[in-house]
Amino acid sequence: MITKSRLLVFAALPITLTFALSSCSSEKPGNATPVPTQSDASSKTSSPSTNVFEDLKACDLLEPTTTPKGFDPPVVETYESDNGCATRKQGFGSVSIYLVPEAGIDQLSAGQGTKIPTKVGSRDAVEIPGDAGTQACTVAIAVTPSARLTASTSLNKGTNEEACALSREIATAAEPKLPRGS
Repeated sequence: MITKSRLLVFAALPITLTFALSSCSSEKPGNATPVPTQSDASSKTSSPSTNVFEDLKACDLLEPTTTPKGFDPPVVETYESDNGCATRKQGFGSVSIYLVPEAGIDQLSAGQGTKIPTKVGSRDAVEIPGDAGTQACTVAIAVTPSARLTASTSLNKGTNEEACALSREIATAAEPKLPRGS
């Protein structure tokens, strides 16, 4: 069944084609070039959104710390961002690291824990003991005001402090490899 709007489109098509074809003339040789519109000009002056992490991969940051500790090979994970990585160690727990280009440490939820301001290297950071309940901790490093790295640990047995120690170790090892933000 053809609706009225589709019928109008089909009826207007020959008129539109005739107008479009008559706009071109063979009297003047050369190539037609479009004149930039205001939106074209403004889009060229605005900078495109870039990922501060560029080609840096989360698994490349996690693996050097976890493999020597007997963790499974890390695997890509996309829970917190498209650039995440996680691994586990049977009977011990799991760890993950994320590079989050679109949210800074201020946008990080404390979950069940409390954000504690700290430093990792020379960078501002927060530590969140108990963010996912007992035996858990996240350490997040500010890369820019709107980008962060998070390192999280969840233990099978242990304390928030033990989980924070491993999250801090992972974050501290990754920090020198992070780009310097603006």
